[in-house]
Amino acid sequence: MTEDLPIQEELIQDLLARLSGKGKQGRETAIEALAISTEDDDWRPDELIRQGGIEIIRNLLGEKNPHIVLSALEIIIAIAASGHEEELISDGVIACLDTLQDSRNPAIQNKVREALSLLQPEVEEVITSKPQDDY
Repeated sequence: MTEDLPIQEELIQDLLARLSGKGKQGRETAIEALAISTEDDDWRPDELIRQGGIEIIRNLLGEKNPHIVLSALEIIIAIAASGHEEELISDGVIACLDTLQDSRNPAIQNKVREALSLLQPEVEEVITSKPQDDY
């Protein structure tokens, strides 16, 4: 497994470079490849986070291409589901998701709701009782 780390690091670096590039076809292919990689049982977002991938993926939420947006949402959901909600929150992902809630695309709306439910779980009302004073 440790011998796979340099390969994974290089792969993530290459995909993130393609996502930051100008070529639309390269971005779509790279984001879809990254989204598919999250389906692997052994996938961990640590290297992606370390290389600044959350910011790059967050910025792709503003793309007009729905395939890119849906793939970015899949990655965000996978990162949140893996226990890295705080990293997503601190990188401003919630604000970007909020702007997508009114998307005309129902698939995007559903993925946004799923992502937000992982990042903003409903807080259950907690009723606390006041300790009785001893008089």
